[in-house]
Amino acid sequence: MFSRSIRVSAPRPSIVHGLLRCQTNARSETNRLEKSATRFWEKVSMQEIPDPTNGNAKRYIIKLDNKHIKTPLGNPIELPHSKKTLGLLLVNEWKSLPSLKVKPYQVPLTSIVSRAVDLLKSESENNKEDQAKIGRRIDIANDLLRYLDTDTLLVFSPSEEFEGGLRKEQEETYRPLIESMEELFANYSQNQNAGPIKLNYLDVEKDGLRGNQQSEETRQAVLNFLDDLNIWEFVALEKATLLSKSFLCGVAVLRLMNNDQFKNLKQPLHKKVHYTIEQIARCATLETVYQTDRWGEVEDTHDVDKVDIVRNLSSAALVAFSPH
Repeated sequence: MFSRSIRVSAPRPSIVHGLLRCQTNARSETNRLEKSATRFWEKVSMQEIPDPTNGNAKRYIIKLDNKHIKTPLGNPIELPHSKKTLGLLLVNEWKSLPSLKVKPYQVPLTSIVSRAVDLLKSESENNKEDQAKIGRRIDIANDLLRYLDTDTLLVFSPSEEFEGGLRKEQEETYRPLIESMEELFANYSQNQNAGPIKLNYLDVEKDGLRGNQQSEETRQAVLNFLDDLNIWEFVALEKATLLSKSFLCGVAVLRLMNNDQFKNLKQPLHKKVHYTIEQIARCATLETVYQTDRWGEVEDTHDVDKVDIVRNLSSAALVAFSPH
């Protein structure tokens, strides 16, 4: 009897937000869902299997009926034993899908998990062909670093806008987060005697509209931080950053879920600022919040965006979460 499996998608490379993504018309799970608009399975289950890399360990796989769910590169979606909660959430994600009008965006957890599995596999095997399709981790890290230069949380509006309300909230919410991030990144500085890491920011009132750029020391410290993340934290950060257009918001999601339990911290963190997902979403969209409060929302646009950013940041947070 042949084992059958279903792919979440199959790869054809394209560029989105400067990062490689996969698109395809080949037979795949999400393509089949989108084209047929029907639910084609009866049972969703999570199965515990031996870990081939460690005889004493276990892993989890997710099945639709008896078919393995596979990633865009054809890798079975397997989760380490520490990700049992995530596995149960994946099962619930597929169980909760309706029978009609099923769309790929309705499985955000599966999408992020597939990304982690494919990146880990291509990296461990040094598979150049697969890396050309989905990108290399070091290249993705450098692309993410660009968001730090244009970070929403590093741009402060003029004090007179919105009767001073916008700037006041930026000062109250952005500043503590920036200071806590500087302390975190300082732990990854190559020169511990060089002094604290400082994130450069733009004060539009004083600086006008110009570009912003972080120092080379800061960039290297942040790259060291990214290199220390496990693959689940890394893809969660990528998702949250691309969605919020803010690298700091992405890191804030990780800090919320792991309570600052990062590897290789040289010094204890004292400036801990842990915002909820809703607070992080508000930080990322603060100017839009003030604009819609004044001018009103565009129906089926602003209201949908508001829900969507919380939903997707929550998905990234769940992927990053690991019990300690």
